[in-house]
Amino acid sequence: MVFFLAALLVLCLVGIKFSGKNGFEDYMSPQKTGSIKGVFTVIVLFSHVRQYLSLDASPFNKPYVDFLSFLGQLMVVMFLFYSGYGVTLGLMKKEGYVKTLLSRRALKVWIHFDIAVLIYWLLGLALGKNYPVKKLLLSFIGLDSVGSSIWFIFVTLILYIVTWLSFRFIKKRIIISTCIATLLSVVAVILLFVFKKYESWWYDTLLCYPLGMWYAIAKPYIDKALLPNIGKWLACTGVTLTAFITLYYFFEQSRRDRAIFVPMSFIFTLLLVFISMRMSVNNGVLRWLGTRVFGVYILQRIPMTILYHFGFNNNPVVFAAISFAVTLLIAEGFERCMALLDKKLDAGINKISFSTKKNKA
Repeated sequence: MVFFLAALLVLCLVGIKFSGKNGFEDYMSPQKTGSIKGVFTVIVLFSHVRQYLSLDASPFNKPYVDFLSFLGQLMVVMFLFYSGYGVTLGLMKKEGYVKTLLSRRALKVWIHFDIAVLIYWLLGLALGKNYPVKKLLLSFIGLDSVGSSIWFIFVTLILYIVTWLSFRFIKKRIIISTCIATLLSVVAVILLFVFKKYESWWYDTLLCYPLGMWYAIAKPYIDKALLPNIGKWLACTGVTLTAFITLYYFFEQSRRDRAIFVPMSFIFTLLLVFISMRMSVNNGVLRWLGTRVFGVYILQRIPMTILYHFGFNNNPVVFAAISFAVTLLIAEGFERCMALLDKKLDAGINKISFSTKKNKA
C-alpha cells in the first residue's frame, strides 16, 4: 500500500513551485485551493479504503497506516476552512449572495446527497440488504446511513444554515455577522457533542469553517504582513509548526482524548495556509480532484462495498486500485449529471424569484 502514498507524493511534486521573495499572491485562489483539496480528497480515499482491509505491519503497509493515523480527522479540516473562506468572500463581494445561500447552495447539496442515498439504497437491495423505513427516511436528512458517509454532508448543511441566519438579517456588518456565525457554530458543536459524544468526528473539526470566515476578513492584513517579508513569514510559520508539534507529541493523551483537538486543528490548518503562501502545489490532476470532492466523498463506498461483498478485500492492492479507479469514474459521471440537474434547478429558482418580484410589483 505504500506505493499509493508514493504515487500521491509524485503527483504533488508535478508542477510544484516555490517563491522565496514575494510569495504567491493567489495562494487562496480557487485554482490553488482546488489543488490542495485534491490532495486531501485522495487522502480521504486512502483512509476509507483502509476500513475494508486487514493490513499487516509489513514495510509495504506500515507507512501507509502510520501516515493515515498521524493525520486522522485532520484530513478534512482544509475542506471546512476553504468552504468558510469561500462563502464569506461571496458574502463580502456579491450583492444578494446571502439570499441564494440556502436555495442555490444548501438545497443543491441536499438534493445531490439524497440522490446518492437512493443509489446506496438500490445497491443495498441488490446485495440483499433490507433497510427499515425509519432508517431510510432518516438517511435522507443525514441522521442515519444506508451505506454512505454522512457526517460531513450533515455538518456542511448545518454550517450553511448557520451562515444564512447570521448574515440574512444583519446586512453590511460583516464583523457582527461573523461573530454570530461563530457563536452559532459553537452551539452546533455543543449540540453535536451531546448527541454524538463518542463519535467525535461529527463535531471536532466543525469550527474550522468559521476560522475560514475570519481568515477571509483578515487576509488583506495577513498578506500585507507576511507575503513581502520572508523573515516575518518564517517566524510565523515556525511558531505555528512548533505549536503543532508540541500539541501533537507532548500532549498525546489530551490529543487522544480530543481535549486539545480543536486548537490543534486550527494550528494545522493555518500551518498549511502559511506554507501555501510560498509553496504552490498546483497541477491539473489535483485541481480536477479538488472540484469533485462531493462526488468522491459520497460515492467512494459504492465500489468498496461491492468489492468487499465479493471478497476482493483479500488482496489489498487490487482492492484499493479498483476502488480508486471506479470511484473517480463514477464521481465524474455523478458530477456531470448533477451539473445538468443544477441548471434545471437554477432555472426553476430564477422563475420563482421573477414571479415573486412581479407579484410584489
